[in-house]
Amino acid sequence: MSSASTVTSVVLMILGTALTVVQCQQNRVNSHCAYLINSRSRQHGTVAPFKIYTRSRAPRISSGSPVEVTIGPFSQSLNFFNFSDFILYATPANSMGLELEFWGGAPSGSSPHVGVFQLFDKWRAGAGAMSCNPRSRSEDSVGAFEDRLLTVFRRYYPNNPMLARYQPPARNQVSVLWWPTKEALAYPEIKFVANINSMGNWFKIESTPWKVNRPVDQWAMTERMLNQYQALQSNMRAMERRLDQPI
Repeated sequence: MSSASTVTSVVLMILGTALTVVQCQQNRVNSHCAYLINSRSRQHGTVAPFKIYTRSRAPRISSGSPVEVTIGPFSQSLNFFNFSDFILYATPANSMGLELEFWGGAPSGSSPHVGVFQLFDKWRAGAGAMSCNPRSRSEDSVGAFEDRLLTVFRRYYPNNPMLARYQPPARNQVSVLWWPTKEALAYPEIKFVANINSMGNWFKIESTPWKVNRPVDQWAMTERMLNQYQALQSNMRAMERRLDQPI
């Protein structure tokens, strides 16, 4: 075998290994995302002791203006409730199939995660940023999955004393910043959704929808005005032809 062929084979092997590692990492991320998004409570109809609080300096979601998003107790009297595994993301509100328009045919029933989250150590309570949307190139979700990891590790290492003693961290509040992206600004309204595991039950909560200050499409506006002008000219010419006809 020639030296060139040997080098090519080695390069292909390295690339194949790297691709496998990347795919495995992506599969793990997707697995965590699916677990956090799709988990449901054993008891239906439960009322969540938590609420999503949002605030921003701008009255609407606007380019360059972040939204502060907080998952916290519904009221002061419910401060004793904690949660472990959870996910938080932003998605279009009342999109009615707009996912197909902007995301090129999203699967039925799926909700795209839009925007990007910024986390601060002081307020994130051990949570991490995640990229759950396959079309997203940014960290479009915030979550934690200590309970799930502990369950998996205990299954593989049932006799490990450290795993037997370990208790996953519990939090009763998480605060992050959410920044709108170009994709997020394309929707008329955005809401924040969280799925939370507390005391063995899952609670899905949503924020009040935020209206989006959608950027004006100058080209679309110009094209619309041009079409209106052409229609007006056509009507005027038709009227002139009718007036020129003999009575």
